[in-house]
Order: sequence, then structure tokens, then C-alpha cells
Amino acid sequence: MKLKVNYRAGRFTPTIRVALAEPCDERLKQLRASIETEFAHLRDARGHLVKLALNEAEALAMQTSFPHLVFLTLAQEKVGAIALWHQRRTALQRSESVQAFAA
Repeated sequence: MKLKVNYRAGRFTPTIRVALAEPCDERLKQLRASIETEFAHLRDARGHLVKLALNEAEALAMQTSFPHLVFLTLAQEKVGAIALWHQRRTALQRSESVQAFAA
């Protein structure tokens, strides 16, 4: 993060505008791509939710001192929750269609 001189306080202070304008770290991009590959089966059905979860995990990780460590764990947790939710939803839809066919 780039620092901006705060002349009143006589020290360097980070600015949000500068921090948001910085390019994303290359390592985070690689981690994100690996998680997207790991959960590729969700791309067709829930791709939008996966992208939202990864964006949220990245934003939270960038607020910490060790974004690479936090991002990987947090992203896997969030996308894993989407995968479980998708599995349950698919199972419920199948059971509903079987019950409708039986009636």
C-alpha cells in the first residue's frame, strides 16, 4: 500500500483511495484461480455465487496482515458452503420430482 504524507501529524498515513487503486497481488490471483478450478463443477449452476464469495474473501483478507494465508482458508470455507448448499438443493429438487411423479 502506498503511503501519503500527513503534514499535520508529521507521519505517513495510508489512504483508501490509493490502496484501492493498487493492482491485485499476483499470488492472490493464483490462489483464486486454483479455488475456481477446485470448484469448477459449480461454475455452470452457481458461478455468480462463487465469484461473489471469492470477492468477499479477498476483500476481508486484504484487511489483514497476511492476506495470502487468510484468503485461501476463507475462500475455501465460503465456496465450500456454497457447494454444500447446492448439493442439498439438488437433492431436494430430485426428491420433489420423484414424489410428484409417484403421485
